[in-house]
Amino acid sequence: MKTPILSIITVNFNNNEGLKKTLRSIETQSYTSYEHIIIDADSNDGSKETIEKYSERNTRLTYWVSEKDNGIYDGMNKGIRQAKGEYLYFLNSGDCLQGDILKKISFDGTKYIYGDMVLINNQEHRKETGPDYPDLIFFFYNALAHQACFIHHSLFADKLYDTRYKIIADWGHSFQSIIMEGCSYRHIPSTIAECDGTGISSNYIDVQTERLKWLKENLSHQLYSTYIDILEYNKSEFKAIIPTMNHTKKFQKRARKLICWLLKLNAIFSSHHTPAEDIYNSILYRPFSNK
Repeated sequence: MKTPILSIITVNFNNNEGLKKTLRSIETQSYTSYEHIIIDADSNDGSKETIEKYSERNTRLTYWVSEKDNGIYDGMNKGIRQAKGEYLYFLNSGDCLQGDILKKISFDGTKYIYGDMVLINNQEHRKETGPDYPDLIFFFYNALAHQACFIHHSLFADKLYDTRYKIIADWGHSFQSIIMEGCSYRHIPSTIAECDGTGISSNYIDVQTERLKWLKENLSHQLYSTYIDILEYNKSEFKAIIPTMNHTKKFQKRARKLICWLLKLNAIFSSHHTPAEDIYNSILYRPFSNK
């Protein structure tokens, strides 16, 4: 088998039924320049037997292992170390490719190629559309789901997923690659996969807590403070009028005096005041809406 363009990496733990669905969605692809790598975390629900049968009929399964690991990102890192493709794609057990999607992807050297995905929560299906331009605001409240991303192998040359994080290591990798290092990216308006929307990453507060921790550890104090200022500005009800207020210095002074007076008046008549930490947390943990 010649060197493939794509390495599909599947991580599984005791999700045999979900794994079977994932494997079927891969086998229906007409695209052939891929290898498949399966990392099983020592499952005891029949998953190993499913992988063994799959390996007998699919020659593109180039590597699989079933052994204990330290969580999903440890398993994904094991897959990365075995991968030989120009691009890596993570399709874990229970996630399914949509139709014959791989033949529609143009692997043109762009470092991050990503599309759309469908989240399934019980009987509800919700489409998540990838952004054309993922900026700082997008990344704080959202993520490029790995089920919709084809990531150039070179981006993992000196940084695997950080296993200290249990929920957002893939988010941190994409933030560092796209925002901090300025790698190339491209959104394709196609649904790549559907996945379970009830997993650990569905807990918004836990996700935001880990994102905040990652930002504090990977940005300088000055950059982190500026980032928070940007978020505060973006969430402010005054965002629309601030450009007008900044039109002249004279108007700025008048507006500042008026606002200070209103703040004092509000403090007199308010039954309580909101501590700065509460305001800070409301910005960090409030779900973002484009509306």
